[in-house]
Amino acid sequence: MDERPEGSDLSERVKKLEDQVAWLTAQAQVTRRPRPSPWVMTPLPMQRPGPPPRPVRPVVPPRPAKPPTETNPMLWIGGIGAGIILLGTIFFLGWTIQQGYLTPGPRLLLGLLAGSAMSAGAATMILKGTRKLGVCVLAAGLGTLLLTLYYGTSTAPPLLSASLGFVGIGLAIMFGGGLAAKAKSGGALVVALLTAFLAPIAFSQGGHHEVALTIYLAVLMAAALAVPYLAKVGAQWGVARWVAIAGLWSMLAAAALSATSDDAFTMLLLLGFHAVLAGLWIWLPGQAEAKPRTPTILWFLVSLALTSLAWALWKRLGWTPEWFAGPVLLFAAVNLGMVQPLRGRLESKQADLGLLVLAAGHLALAIPIALHWKWVGPMWGAFALGLAWAAGRAEGMQDWEDSEIASLRRLAFGMAVLASIRWFVGSADVWQHTFSYYRTAGGTPVLNGVFAEGILVSAAWLLMARRKAAGAMALLAFMALEITANLTLALEAARIVHAIQASGLPTYSEYGGYYLETRGASVAITLVWALSGALQWLRSFAMDDKGARRALSIGGYVWLAVASLKLLSVDTSHANTGIRALAFLAVGGIFLGVAILANRMKRRPVEEA
Repeated sequence: MDERPEGSDLSERVKKLEDQVAWLTAQAQVTRRPRPSPWVMTPLPMQRPGPPPRPVRPVVPPRPAKPPTETNPMLWIGGIGAGIILLGTIFFLGWTIQQGYLTPGPRLLLGLLAGSAMSAGAATMILKGTRKLGVCVLAAGLGTLLLTLYYGTSTAPPLLSASLGFVGIGLAIMFGGGLAAKAKSGGALVVALLTAFLAPIAFSQGGHHEVALTIYLAVLMAAALAVPYLAKVGAQWGVARWVAIAGLWSMLAAAALSATSDDAFTMLLLLGFHAVLAGLWIWLPGQAEAKPRTPTILWFLVSLALTSLAWALWKRLGWTPEWFAGPVLLFAAVNLGMVQPLRGRLESKQADLGLLVLAAGHLALAIPIALHWKWVGPMWGAFALGLAWAAGRAEGMQDWEDSEIASLRRLAFGMAVLASIRWFVGSADVWQHTFSYYRTAGGTPVLNGVFAEGILVSAAWLLMARRKAAGAMALLAFMALEITANLTLALEAARIVHAIQASGLPTYSEYGGYYLETRGASVAITLVWALSGALQWLRSFAMDDKGARRALSIGGYVWLAVASLKLLSVDTSHANTGIRALAFLAVGGIFLGVAILANRMKRRPVEEA
């Protein structure tokens, strides 16, 4: 018989429930914050301290994907049709001339009527909503008018004077520009600009009229600049802006390079005015609209063209070359002064990077102009390095569009190509260090412009080769890096050997240089290439990226093969026994050493497992 108190059973049940709640609470805390068990003591194995954790980079949100553009077959068919109509106009005029059906006067009148009718019909289509097809018809109409007026000025005797024909096509261009402003059509403006650029070529009478052409282009750009302000959508006209800048400065280049010395000063002043107009057309200040598309790249092109053409005119004037550093420094200051205003125009710091690179590039250009042109190569290399850095830096900025980054990357690639060609053709002398038995004055080892130029160009190629998003451009950059870096290091090693050998030779030989009895410089080149190939091949084993591993592996094999062939074919020629022994022992030691290291790197994961 149970003699426990009456409430004892209930108390026990409550006690069990409290214990279960406490246990569940403890389990929940352990799940949130793991703790070592107080009942089980597990001995910790002796381990080496691991590497410190890598800092976590802030995650950059991906740029919003642009909607795919659909191909409009009507636009393609209309554009092809416009081109066919222009060809048909040419063939029709030729046929009527051959058959004698129409005299020149009726032909001219018929062409003017056809061109005017097509232009009027294009305006109706554009204003009523058939914009793209209307632009194609407008191109056919303005093209017909241009050909007809050109025909009228080229007959014998001419039906129209060149001035009258030029005025007639000018009216047609004004019609196209007004239509672009009223309909807010960038395509119509493109057609009008192309016609305006072709007009001076069609009605040219020969002779030196560069100043008149430059003034005409200034009036054209000023009129074209009014169109986006009237339409208030010009910042998004990417094609129109590229056509305007590329066409304008191409014609300015032809005019500036053909100008006489009497017109050079006037052309120089007009170039400055064109730079102001181009800046207004590119940035569109004071316009309450979305930010302009690709403004920095367009300004890059204008800056490079302005500097190059101004230098050509400066030489035409016969002025002191060193004084040209003044305008270059002035333009660098202008770029720096544009930073703050453009922040407000773009509502971001998007243009800062490009303007700083431009300013640095012009400062770098001013140094060799003021001092000596032998430093042009290193300055070009520094400019290429700055552009390559800017292209990589822009990839992490949300303010930059993909098209702008791609354009900046192409600009950096082109500048690196120019700097590499300048270095290889004008500075690097492979023959002197490899095959020649004489050593002429080549500068102090390491502290010379050739080495500085090669290092800067190689650094620019390295930055571009590390960008996986560049695709084929990154592959080409890697190949260029292999050539420039290996040549730079190898030739500098040869220069060091030449300097050491020449230090013991008191006089020059009768051939104008120090006579070298050994092939030490050539062997030094071979050793550098063998070491470079070995290190690249060895590095490929530690790469996780498949593409990078394969590229380094191929690069290693290539330089090892080049070093072997050079050792057997060049270094053994006219070399004494000691140099031959040293060369073969050193190259063989590099091959054997890298093979042993590679074998250890392959066995290490198995042994640790």
